[in-house]
Amino acid sequence: MNKENIPFVGLHAHSVAGSIFDGLGYPQEHMDFAYDNGMDALALTDHGNMNGLAWQVLHAKKMQAEGKDFKPIFGCEAYFVPSIKEWREDYDRIMQDKKAARAAKKAETSGATVEDEDASKKAARNILNRRRHLVLLVQNQTGLNNLFKLISESYQPENFYRYPRLDFDLLEKYNEGIIASSACLGGVYAGCYWENREKGDEAVLDAMRSVTARMQSIFGDRWYGELQWNNVPEQHALNKYIIQIAEEFNLELISTADSHYPNPDAWRDRELYKRLGWLGKGRPSWGSGELPTDVDEVGYELYPKNGKQMWESYLKYSEQCNVEYDDMLVYNSLTTTHHIAHDRIESFLPDSTVRLPDFVIPVGESADSALRKFCFEGLRAKNLHGDTEYTDRLEHELSVIADRGFSKYFLTMNEIATIANEVMLTGPGRGSAAGSLVAYALDITQVDPLKYGLQFARFLRADATDYPDIDYDVAEPMELKELLVKKWGNDVVAPISNWNTLQLKSLIKDISKLYDIPFQEVNAVTGKMMFEATTAAKKKHGIKAGVYVPTFEEVKEFSTTLRSFLAKYPNVATHVDALYGQVRSCSRHAGGVVIAENLDTHMPLISSKDVRQTPWSEGQNVRHLEPMGFIKFDLLGLSTLR
Repeated sequence: MNKENIPFVGLHAHSVAGSIFDGLGYPQEHMDFAYDNGMDALALTDHGNMNGLAWQVLHAKKMQAEGKDFKPIFGCEAYFVPSIKEWREDYDRIMQDKKAARAAKKAETSGATVEDEDASKKAARNILNRRRHLVLLVQNQTGLNNLFKLISESYQPENFYRYPRLDFDLLEKYNEGIIASSACLGGVYAGCYWENREKGDEAVLDAMRSVTARMQSIFGDRWYGELQWNNVPEQHALNKYIIQIAEEFNLELISTADSHYPNPDAWRDRELYKRLGWLGKGRPSWGSGELPTDVDEVGYELYPKNGKQMWESYLKYSEQCNVEYDDMLVYNSLTTTHHIAHDRIESFLPDSTVRLPDFVIPVGESADSALRKFCFEGLRAKNLHGDTEYTDRLEHELSVIADRGFSKYFLTMNEIATIANEVMLTGPGRGSAAGSLVAYALDITQVDPLKYGLQFARFLRADATDYPDIDYDVAEPMELKELLVKKWGNDVVAPISNWNTLQLKSLIKDISKLYDIPFQEVNAVTGKMMFEATTAAKKKHGIKAGVYVPTFEEVKEFSTTLRSFLAKYPNVATHVDALYGQVRSCSRHAGGVVIAENLDTHMPLISSKDVRQTPWSEGQNVRHLEPMGFIKFDLLGLSTLR
């Protein structure tokens, strides 16, 4: 055994993008560290969603462009129950109790859940919260589409209570192209352990045998037992059970780092980040208010380890917990991850073909011919069809639109405008879209671009790569979205998600609260720092008028009050640097929607209050929908239209 250079790939990892207040660091940070740490691949398996997938894909492309040989592996750590039907029966029975109903209503959360590690591990908890972790990795595009479907299904109202759930029946239906493993101390094998350990070894093993038989019947040799190495005695008890089950069922084993932060030094920031997630909610049973002073107090190191570091963790923690293992078995569990990553999982990036609905195309027409027909009918209705200036301009615009492949986009906007114009006031058009004669002919806008000398090239050019973007103003955007969902279905229309991040002022207040720094002192700092920084930054840039928002770096540089405060409390300074910009919550875009057929197969939809929404955002700083093949439709509320 060569223990200096063990082929190993991390197949279980969490980021801040999809494991809010549990994973720290964006996917690209984890990927960069893994590459620099000697690994050539890494899986991302966030809790119950694939919200980080677009970050993962974009950074993989960037790494490839830089000549870095690195393979992204797409996955998810799903929440699993054996039978949703049985769980739902328990749910309905308990919800008959009015007191439980009120508590459940208060407990409902959005699609961005906060993982409670202890609640995932222990069995003596509310039946309604029952779920086990299950790691799912895709092998190819088929597997990716199936995992998208599994996640989308898990967020359907009948499967969701605080956490999205899937079960054996769903796995039977959508397992092709997917590899699965038993996860951590909150996993499917761990559930057998927590629920039966007081009954003795045989009870634990019998439960694990039942799970193994069912999983192997679904996944075959794509089902793996997962070992982990930490200073938690229960982990080693679970490892021993899994090893015995592996011998009985000829089951292959893997070891995983279950990484939750992007480098070895970030463990303390992650511990604080977890606590920030519980501020105002009471503290969970697993954590006190005080932060550990050393990583050994935590009992585990959760960064993307290489093979040598995994072996060292195995030796260190098995010795500390006084447990003996077969070295060759553990070595093989490490190298098997490399075999899975490179021999069982294809090298591919998700299909990013632009997806727009086909049903907007009339029977017997192509998208291009239908758009041409509607546009010239629109010119005729406006009595402009005899003017060559208009017909020539329309021909030019239609040619550019057809060459760029966006005819279906305008046909979809035409359908939206037709529905909206029947029931509410709509805006005249604004921004560069007002320069499109096609939009004017279709009554998407109400401004004649030729009359006012507006240029189509500002909106869409033949030599550009950007997507069309029409800001469509309406009186009642929510009503319009509901009408679109009613007409086309919630697997066609999905609101866009927004990622809200930790901002400087609130972050300083929250971190200071955890360090028991007096509120008055903190408030004095946060009340002055923006004014101080804005004045100095505007002077630096020569800005004499108008609104200016200083950057994070400028506030730290130019606010003397903040500099003094951070010098006095260096721990706060360190955490602010590490946590600024990390994800705080997931909300819904004010007006943006995605429209495409079979969305739940082409993206892993999440939901909030029974409204399905995209897992990816599209805004100034984050543009994830377009690289994944989706165009945003902006349906914006304009108060004057009301």
